[in-house]
Amino acid sequence: MSDDNENNLDKTSVVASETLQRRLDEAEKAPPAIVMLMGPAKYVGRQWLLNLREMVVGRTPDCHVFVEDRSVSKRHGRFIVDGGHVKFEDFSSTNGTEINDQPIAPQAQSELRNNDRIKCGSVIFKFLESGNIETFTHKNTYDRTQVDPLTQIFNKGALMATGEETVVKALQGNFPVTVIVFDLDNFKSINDTHGHAAGDFVLREMSSLIQNQLIRSEDFFARFGGEEFCLILSGSPLQRGVDVAERIRSTVDKYEFKYNEKRLPVTVSMGVAQLTPAMKSWDELFEQADKASYLSKQGGKNRVSTI
Repeated sequence: MSDDNENNLDKTSVVASETLQRRLDEAEKAPPAIVMLMGPAKYVGRQWLLNLREMVVGRTPDCHVFVEDRSVSKRHGRFIVDGGHVKFEDFSSTNGTEINDQPIAPQAQSELRNNDRIKCGSVIFKFLESGNIETFTHKNTYDRTQVDPLTQIFNKGALMATGEETVVKALQGNFPVTVIVFDLDNFKSINDTHGHAAGDFVLREMSSLIQNQLIRSEDFFARFGGEEFCLILSGSPLQRGVDVAERIRSTVDKYEFKYNEKRLPVTVSMGVAQLTPAMKSWDELFEQADKASYLSKQGGKNRVSTI
């Protein structure tokens, strides 16, 4: 093997070692957490950081660990974080709580140890103590299933799960939710004229622009198709949704998308809809916003519509 190859291998080993050490350092700072092992499919693998003094588990919208499963009581129990110790208390739930297959007494506080299994009804969580590297690896693994690799925003699966959960919470908690659906106008023309690499550039650049400059950190932003996107604005009435959509439309229209020194014309057609008491599901809300975006297309593109 040549000296150059040996040097390259040494550099690669150093980088890999530094990356591993950085991840270990991050893991050491991680708070205690729980990961769902068994339960509703859309929640399995999801992780909740236990970063508050008390965190309630249940199926009402105000619960910190919200689980839409009938075997879980509305307010099933709570995690109590006290320094390096974490305990679980059952709130006299209907179906009870087990830790490592052993039932625990209602209202009693049971201390948790690393890798303990907590069964609430038929839903099972795994407890990870503070500083457990699994907290870091679980998050990375789960994030990879939720994020679109091209744009680094949420993907269709994450959108469907979050949309369904948000609608359930909003209907139970009686708070507003507005959804924006939009897609790029004449995107096929960009691909045909400038190539698919140019199209990918536009998708990445626009997603970054919206994610980092035009919406709140708590707003949910996802790509659910080739050039199709969706925003969920929890707690926002219709007018705020219209304002956000117009800000995005105007900014994208004026933004210079330059690829290989050429400015690419990019506009979006947007539809906005608010959850109403008559709607019973995420699908109904999404369909309304999607219909509104179609009206924008039919009306000449590069505009915002509502129904």
